[in-house]
Amino acid sequence: MNFPVKSFVSTLSTMRDGVVWKLPTGWSIDNHGAYEFNGKLEDKAFAHGSNLVGDMKVSGRTITITFDMQESTEEEYDNAMNDAYLHLTGAFELVSGREDRVYHVAGCKSIKLNEKSGFKQRWGEVEVTLFLADPFRYATDETVINTTFTAAQTQGIITFNNPSSVDVPIIATFIPTAEMPEIKIEHVESGQYFEVKDSLLTAPAMLKVNCEDGTVWRDSDNAINAFTGLFLHVLPGTNTFKYTGKAGTVKIAYTAGWFI
Repeated sequence: MNFPVKSFVSTLSTMRDGVVWKLPTGWSIDNHGAYEFNGKLEDKAFAHGSNLVGDMKVSGRTITITFDMQESTEEEYDNAMNDAYLHLTGAFELVSGREDRVYHVAGCKSIKLNEKSGFKQRWGEVEVTLFLADPFRYATDETVINTTFTAAQTQGIITFNNPSSVDVPIIATFIPTAEMPEIKIEHVESGQYFEVKDSLLTAPAMLKVNCEDGTVWRDSDNAINAFTGLFLHVLPGTNTFKYTGKAGTVKIAYTAGWFI
């Protein structure tokens, strides 16, 4: 079978504090599709086979970038190589090919330099291994679903489609028209929910439940003691939330994520 060949230039770049640095051409990236899940087999007693135990969540992982650095003089080579080391250490966003998706690099595990025979300090191959504490590839922009309820609700419906291939945490923000002393959010597909009972949540105050960080804030005040239940995620595909509470706006934000 013959497949059509498309001509394109794929880029690899880092982004930190708004500064973009592009790697030299000829780069490669390894292990970007390699994952390990938290699970193991335990033998059954008095029976054939095993039981799978564990939460089957994905562990943090590493990816490896390899590229060549070639310059005409030792001075140019040293400057270019030091610049590369500077941009590839520490925490940064890694853009691989698609500019609308990034890896959140937590730090650098190791750097190896193999200089070419006869081209010492002018041509070297660099291998960089990076920590992905957050293992997936993410959208560069956050998705926000705004729903305004003009009257008090008992299981008011919020539904949308998540294009992710993995579950991702939400950030839920509640903006009362007048007050929202009791809030309940149920996620239908997972059967999980959380509640917040906070008599101080009156306009113009806002409540933010950050399910990624595990925090609950009413403006600048910590409201974690008013929270019960679970910090929620959206699943790939259709997601349905049910809101119970008084009139106001409910914002559900998430950053889509993918294996590849």
